[in-house]
Amino acid sequence: MGPLHEEIELPPTMWGAEFLPQTSVLPLVDLVITHGGNNTTTEALHFGKPMVLLPLFWDQYDNAQRMAELGYGVRLDPYSFTDAQLHGALDRLPADTALRRTLDEAGGTIRARDGLRRAADLIERSAAG
Repeated sequence: MGPLHEEIELPPTMWGAEFLPQTSVLPLVDLVITHGGNNTTTEALHFGKPMVLLPLFWDQYDNAQRMAELGYGVRLDPYSFTDAQLHGALDRLPADTALRRTLDEAGGTIRARDGLRRAADLIERSAAG
């Protein structure tokens, strides 16, 4: 909810806080709506989640295009998408069982690489050396 969290009232079907750790929330969702930045895109892939991507600048355009080309999500123009386009993506992506299998496999492969631990080990070795 960000810095204005005290001014925002959520309906009973939602929850939020000033800040939430995204990597704790992503495993709980069926789909990610994102601007397509590197962190959210890679974290969504890590957890095998389809994406609706609304790129605004820089790397987001390339990330959104690549995810759309791979079929891992839908790229929409953030300034001109229609309700029907957004609702269509929100209905189609979570219901696409072949996509869910593909993303589950991709996420499993990414998680099996244990990149966080490997990177930490390399940093510690470098600092000790």
